[in-house]
Amino acid sequence: MNREHVKLYYAYNEWANERILDAAEQVRPEQLLQPNDLGWGSLLGGLVHILGAEWGWFNFLFDVESGARPKLEDFPDIPALRERWTRENENLRRCLDALDDADMTRIHTSVFDGREYRWVLWQALVHIVNHGTQHRSECAALLTGFGHSPGDMDFALFLYERYGRSDFPRADGETFARGDIELLFRYNDWANDRVLDCAERLTPEQFTAANDFGWGSFRGTLTHLMDAEYAWRHLLKDGVFVGEMDAEQFADAAAIRARWADERAALWRYLGGLGDEDLLGTVSYESEGEMRYRLLWQCLAHLVNHGTQHRAECAALLTGFGQSPGNLDLTEYLSEVGLA
Repeated sequence: MNREHVKLYYAYNEWANERILDAAEQVRPEQLLQPNDLGWGSLLGGLVHILGAEWGWFNFLFDVESGARPKLEDFPDIPALRERWTRENENLRRCLDALDDADMTRIHTSVFDGREYRWVLWQALVHIVNHGTQHRSECAALLTGFGHSPGDMDFALFLYERYGRSDFPRADGETFARGDIELLFRYNDWANDRVLDCAERLTPEQFTAANDFGWGSFRGTLTHLMDAEYAWRHLLKDGVFVGEMDAEQFADAAAIRARWADERAALWRYLGGLGDEDLLGTVSYESEGEMRYRLLWQCLAHLVNHGTQHRAECAALLTGFGQSPGNLDLTEYLSEVGLA
């Protein structure tokens, strides 16, 4: 990934955070601090955690000082949190603007619990956005329960709202390495497997229990994750839309895993046939009665980001059922497979 690719990720991140903050301003003060089991204590706690992660990583990666680490007690309400986040966004953009493409492969070393970690800059920067997507999804679920859904926060919607249906101009000499996209899809597979491993321990009643997360049940959400990969592969490879999978055809998580194995193999055959140049090619498709034009890498990045969003919903449900999948961060994957 080059600098402009990463900056597009961060423009999306800022846009999605603003949607969450807009919705959060509508909830009552007691709802902001209402306890929950999602890991950060409350809606406000989850939002502060997202901001704190951005602050911590940028202070580490760019050796900047932008005030003290954000703490829950610093923010009596959402306007106070938004004010601090606005300052952090300004610092973040200055850091990104100071980079050039060669910096993207720069190595940053940290030591934690006696172990040394080596982070490639572009991977660490993408992790921060991916982390934000995960925890925004949790916050969105809470907000929806409070009657203030932030709506769709897909990367694809951001691209449409920011750039309309237009094609993206390609910069002179722009490149995109297929290996970068492949790493993100290997992470995607790893995280999906962690969720499936836990899902196979659910009771039939838990697997199909109704919820308010948008896809009706844990089974519905897990099927939607798989269905998105299936649908986008057909759209990108063959230029056709396919019908949605019916979640009720899957009796249990093992049935979804078996179907997903076939889809995963097909997706990797498609990815394996792409070259670096293909990732900067234009994809055109019709949505809501009009044509839209995107670069192929953006569509693939959307698919991984979409997976992170809905896996977070699955993970929250699994945790409520006593079957937490644990840490699903990109950095956890990189550490586990020896890439950090």
